[in-house]
Amino acid sequence: MVYIKKSKAHAIRRAAFVSVCMLCTVTASYSAYTLYNGRLSKKALDSLNGSAGITQSRYMPVVRAKFNMRQGELLDSGKAELIEVPDDLIPSGAITSLSKLNNMRLRREIAEKEFLNNIDLMPESAVYEEGDRLIEHNFAEGAVPAAVAEGSIIDIKLFMKGGEDSIVVSKAAVISRNSNLLSFYMNETEQEYIKEAASEGMLFAVKYVDNLQEASEVTYAPSYDKERK
Repeated sequence: MVYIKKSKAHAIRRAAFVSVCMLCTVTASYSAYTLYNGRLSKKALDSLNGSAGITQSRYMPVVRAKFNMRQGELLDSGKAELIEVPDDLIPSGAITSLSKLNNMRLRREIAEKEFLNNIDLMPESAVYEEGDRLIEHNFAEGAVPAAVAEGSIIDIKLFMKGGEDSIVVSKAAVISRNSNLLSFYMNETEQEYIKEAASEGMLFAVKYVDNLQEASEVTYAPSYDKERK
């Protein structure tokens, strides 16, 4: 009788132990399944977001023309508008502020709703005539004041040892500056003077304090003119 009771108790303990093991196995399996499904769902969601384009581009303001404009036209903020464009679609050099148009002119014709670019602009003072051409001159180190920038008005003078500094070009508008390389609109005479003067000595720039100042008198005469006299 005692043996039967012991056997019965042993069977009960064994059944309980098996039940606990099965429960632990089920719990571990469920946890592993849940974790795996969670990772899989996140990966699937990320993939879905990417394919649906949910990774959004930033929108940036870009300036465009309100209507057709001609070459050389004086600009102001009323002739353009700001529109929001995805940053990955913005052209290189696009203008993003209406204030950039102040005191500027167009280098070329612009169509209605066309984006405005930095290369389309030139200083207001850079008015050119039919015979003018865009030229560049690379000045010597230190020959251009640090304050000279795009839109500055300068005299171009010739330095010669033992002589007076003569004015080669008067009141020239700087179209652009890249280190010591400056560009200008100049007529045929001014182009010739720059070329001749550069072969005679060092050219340097002198900046006007105010753009409304009266232009200096050109005092330079090329060597071939002096020889004729």
